[in-house]
Amino acid sequence: MSTLETKTVRNISYIGVSQATSLLLSIVTVTILARVLVPEDFGIVSIGFLFMALFVSIQDFGVGNAVVQRDTRIEESISVMLFLRWIIAVVLFFAIVAFSPMLSDFYGNPAIMPVIIVMSLSLFIQPIAFSSSVMLVRKLEFSKIAMAAIVSSAGTTVVSISLAFLNFSYWSIVLGSLSGTVLSVFAMRYFERTRLRPRIDKKLMRELLGFGAHLLINGLMVFVIFSVDQLVVGKVLGLTTLGVYYISVKFGRVLGQQISGTVNAVLFPTMARIKDSMERLKLGYVQSLRMIAIVVAPLSLGLSALSPLFVNVLLGDRWNAAAVPIAIIAFQGLLFALITPAANVLISIGKPKYMSVEATSVATALVVAIYPVTSIFGINGVCVLTTSLSLGALIFYITVLSRVFKQRLIDTVRPMAPPLLSGFVAYAVLMLCVMFVPTSAFWLGVLSLTGAAIYVVVLHFTSKQRDVRDLLGLFTKSFLGRQTN
Repeated sequence: MSTLETKTVRNISYIGVSQATSLLLSIVTVTILARVLVPEDFGIVSIGFLFMALFVSIQDFGVGNAVVQRDTRIEESISVMLFLRWIIAVVLFFAIVAFSPMLSDFYGNPAIMPVIIVMSLSLFIQPIAFSSSVMLVRKLEFSKIAMAAIVSSAGTTVVSISLAFLNFSYWSIVLGSLSGTVLSVFAMRYFERTRLRPRIDKKLMRELLGFGAHLLINGLMVFVIFSVDQLVVGKVLGLTTLGVYYISVKFGRVLGQQISGTVNAVLFPTMARIKDSMERLKLGYVQSLRMIAIVVAPLSLGLSALSPLFVNVLLGDRWNAAAVPIAIIAFQGLLFALITPAANVLISIGKPKYMSVEATSVATALVVAIYPVTSIFGINGVCVLTTSLSLGALIFYITVLSRVFKQRLIDTVRPMAPPLLSGFVAYAVLMLCVMFVPTSAFWLGVLSLTGAAIYVVVLHFTSKQRDVRDLLGLFTKSFLGRQTN
């Protein structure tokens, strides 16, 4: 393995451990909170989280990746971005204060206004660690980034659960999230103590913003894609139903988002360094698809098949309405994870316009269809709609990159076939078993292990031993063999 490849494998292991830990903590947190709080509490905070995702995207302006990719004037670029982030934070905060009362009136719940205002404080907290996070990514020091993420997740879990048992209702989630942000900033600053002051450089500012324009547009469209469904569900079906949908999305997408988060955090800076070698990019993209499929397919498809048991055992009877949505959205989590490597490649080769085209198309289709689908088919229909659009996005990206790499479409997708086929075989068996077993934690555990065993056996034969061997090899090199690299 080359030095860069070795570092990439190690970084995937670091972020992988971080994401796995965060995933476990997130599942524990949401599971406990779901038993303590009521669905409306989750509906209230989901509106706040949605708009905070929008504001964070605007504050970054897509320039964070531009700074990571640069080869010159690194510190000057960070300083310029610091200036922009602080200015945008102030503007956004006043916009939030003015806009939040209207949002509360729109959803008929006065709690939304203070929730969004308190959440917006993170806009002033996150820039404190901006220079540290960028430098850590540029240095590929993902072990430190992973540790900061674990500290943040642990803080969120402890604060949220503690406040929930102290009857803070939805404030337990809000303050828990804010605490996690603060801890993340402290950890980043501890690991990387780069001290840069905000500065104004109009020429450099225009250069950075020019690169970030397409990424900002894409970020805004992504906000629409992943948020308009919840915004419409909350308005049409009420905040209690939105709470059920929020939990469904939280569990259904979480596996794909965590895996894709690992890939995105590691592969972008790596691909940015090999952007001049199309052959290496092509190999990296295809292999990323294969490894993601190997890991995510059994997790997402297994969750989909076992969703009735999962909901009853972990969340309780009050959340039974979330079983079908989780089953559908779990497919979306798999698709979302497979989409991520394409975005990394397109950004690294300077063609984010394709992302803007895809995101705008999906967002437009979603905006047109979401209201009638929600009104007629409820949250189950919304899940089918958003999952179908994600499938279309994956097909678009694979087609585009097959042309960019000048290879046949079948050559791009063939490496994913064994894990996907093996995942669907396990899915079919588990779906059949769920119909005949009683609802209990014991059977949830038994079927989970059964599905994993079926997947590994089928994958062994469909890939002619290659995928299982490579997965074990990745684990060995990542966790056990560092000293040999």
